[in-house]
Amino acid sequence: MHSQPAVGLIHIGEPQVSAQFLVSQLNTSGYQVQQYEIGDIGSLDQNIQTFILNLFDNDVNLDDLIHRLDESGARIIFNDARISNELVGWNKNRWLRHVLHKIDQANDILPKSNASHNVATAAVDLSGLGIKSVWILGASIGGPESLLKFLGEFEGDEPVLFLIVQHMDSEFVTMMEKQLDKNEKIMVKLGQSGEQVEPGQAILIPVDEDIVINADGGLAVKDVNPKRMYTPCIDDVCFSMLENLNKVNMAIFSGMAKDGIVGATNVFENGGKVITQSAESCVVSAIAEEVRSLKMSMFDGDPVDMAQYIKETLN
Repeated sequence: MHSQPAVGLIHIGEPQVSAQFLVSQLNTSGYQVQQYEIGDIGSLDQNIQTFILNLFDNDVNLDDLIHRLDESGARIIFNDARISNELVGWNKNRWLRHVLHKIDQANDILPKSNASHNVATAAVDLSGLGIKSVWILGASIGGPESLLKFLGEFEGDEPVLFLIVQHMDSEFVTMMEKQLDKNEKIMVKLGQSGEQVEPGQAILIPVDEDIVINADGGLAVKDVNPKRMYTPCIDDVCFSMLENLNKVNMAIFSGMAKDGIVGATNVFENGGKVITQSAESCVVSAIAEEVRSLKMSMFDGDPVDMAQYIKETLN
């Protein structure tokens, strides 16, 4: 018998990159994974009740394998590796979410780390990873242009982690990641389960999930508030990160919305720094203007000046 719930992964064809990513996430979620090749039919563990058939070679006859699994009463999950190999970003997160849910319907979020791993808590300290401070960058209309100017002012080796919350629809996520990464100084990566945070990096918050940063710096993904009005939601990310990291800072860029005002208030009241983009340098300055009127902005300037302010605080 297995001390942890066990899952069998049978490679139909050569083992694929997406399959190894899946193994890693299953382990993180508390599952023991036993891997097999198609020729190992006679040695399958009869105690395993769920098998994932990772299909890369579609010409292989699976009749004997499926018959054996069916006789043992095992649950069979088919995965097309040619498709999963190409998945990135929120599509990859969604695929992983569905696989976990098929294994056990109790898996409502992704991933559920067990106690033997570095589970994120309300006071994760990233200083051991060289990250001195975390800044949430909230933006809406006019945000991408401002963020590019802002990120381009850094050298890329600063002890800071940026979390970008840019209002957008899901179909623009990949394009936004590529656009913001053109700053050539700070690497911009879409937040995905299994990624590792590093200093001098910017994580683009996905549209359909929220992120969690574990104590070892690994990213996990969780469900978002289904009633949120904005995608992603700046207020929700601020609240989530304050629970996760205890203290964060916030820079508010161009945008026309109310989203971000409550988040800025929470950051400010928890001892974090809040800075704003100046009205004359914004396409629309509604969010920043409201924060300024509440006397929470500690610094106001164009994106270049905002970057210089943060660099000075790091020193």
